[in-house]
Amino acid sequence: MEDNKFQIVEEDSNNNRIEDSIEVVKTPDKVSVDSKEETFEEEINIGVTKKFYFGFEARIIASVIVILLLFVGACFLGLKVINHTTTQYVIYLENADLNYQVCLKNAECAPENDVYDSSLINIVKVTFKYDAKYEKKIKTNSFYRVDAIVSAHSKDDYSLLYKKDITLAEKTPLYSDNNEYTATEILTIDYNKYKELLRDSNDMDKQVDVVFYIEENNETRKVAGLVIPLSKDSFDLNKYTTANTTRTAKIKVNVWDTYSLIYGIATSILTIVSLILIYKTTRLVLKVTNNKNDYEDAIDSLLKEYDNLIIVARDGYESMIEREVVKIDEFEELVKVRDRINKPIIFSRVNNVKSEFIVEDDNILYKYVLKESDFTD
Repeated sequence: MEDNKFQIVEEDSNNNRIEDSIEVVKTPDKVSVDSKEETFEEEINIGVTKKFYFGFEARIIASVIVILLLFVGACFLGLKVINHTTTQYVIYLENADLNYQVCLKNAECAPENDVYDSSLINIVKVTFKYDAKYEKKIKTNSFYRVDAIVSAHSKDDYSLLYKKDITLAEKTPLYSDNNEYTATEILTIDYNKYKELLRDSNDMDKQVDVVFYIEENNETRKVAGLVIPLSKDSFDLNKYTTANTTRTAKIKVNVWDTYSLIYGIATSILTIVSLILIYKTTRLVLKVTNNKNDYEDAIDSLLKEYDNLIIVARDGYESMIEREVVKIDEFEELVKVRDRINKPIIFSRVNNVKSEFIVEDDNILYKYVLKESDFTD
């Protein structure tokens, strides 16, 4: 009987247990994986250009306003041409002087500022000198003349009893030298001749006033003169002159100078543009008047014929979703699209001269446009 009372246990030759060294990485209960998703935003250009249409009334009102503005501008520039080319103001300095000699019957001449015996006087020689210096070179219409004014006044109250003008030097243009105008006039006054004019008037104060006049732009003024008494036995002569007097000349300039030429051209351009706009506006009114019924009749015809397929957008149509727009040339083609996708046709009046028939798909908007201009030749 073989009872093994002994249990043999095999052991490794190494009493010690050998464990391999293993690196264990613990995994957390929840593993989060960061994943970056790139979002690409693609800009889709569906080739739709939004246009704004002006109604017939708005176009007419705008045209009238533009025509009025152009007309006002043309009138303003036209007035500039007239005003600029007629007058111009130039400042100048004026001087007028005279010298005289009293020659006696014995052929001798007495000096100036002396007292003379009327019975001995034969003639009086007078030399007038005048010059005007302008601030720039201009062309003037200035003249001079010399008159002798014989007059008689009452000795009691010095009221005028007699007056006579005698021309001594005819109207003569001033001599021009660059921006300066001058004149010199030498005259001989026969003293006894003037004295004889009022020989029998002993109760009067008589004199002859030799006056140098300047005529400029229809204006005449005295600039120098010599007063010779005729009724006194002895007397001296009184003269008056002009020294360094500043004046302003009102002159006429050439119609077609540089500025007025520009104003004239601008006036012509504005006038021509105004006439073109008037013509185009008139033509538009006539065309719209003649063709508006055809446009309205075409819309009414489509609405009646396809009444069961069309929904009228009373307040206008505006898509809230951006879609690709496909324009349809014929209304029948739009009907075929409508039948294919089984969507209604939406009718919208954009303005008085444009209407749209629209069929909406998920990604595409089909559009048939009818305009008043389609009925214009």
